[in-house]
Amino acid sequence: MIKQQKLEKFAERELKRNIHTMIVPDDAGGYVAFGKYHLSPSSDGIVVNSFNSTIGVFSNKRCALGWCVADNHNRLNLAQTIKVLDQKKQILAADIYCRRNVAERSKTSGFYETVNTKIQPKLDSYNSVNTELEKCLISAKYLQIRGFNNETDRPSGTTSRKTNS
Repeated sequence: MIKQQKLEKFAERELKRNIHTMIVPDDAGGYVAFGKYHLSPSSDGIVVNSFNSTIGVFSNKRCALGWCVADNHNRLNLAQTIKVLDQKKQILAADIYCRRNVAERSKTSGFYETVNTKIQPKLDSYNSVNTELEKCLISAKYLQIRGFNNETDRPSGTTSRKTNS
């Protein structure tokens, strides 16, 4: 067997063995995360599928991966919160976008000012949702980083021993 074949076999074996811990790109511009989820871009955002059902459409790759990380670490409350907050963010963004377009197309400045005044609570709500979503995504990121490199987690059965000199 030549070196190239040995290398390919080794890489394939290691990929199969560690796929449950990896996020890898696929040939279609999406990602396979943890061997369970498939993320693929669409016109609405990023579609997340498990291999037996569609989970949802997220606004961006960061939110989609944040959900996958939380779900993979069995933090179901965090995953659900990310999904709900991202959906709220998408709805508010669409509403604000539509109302701004209506205001910009108006012929009178009074109507423009009225619509902009009515948009303000939606903008406040959008910013609040965005801040809360950001906190959740940071938590998911921490979970993933801790999974890669947890210096405080010790293998079971080992204890530090004091040596007497």
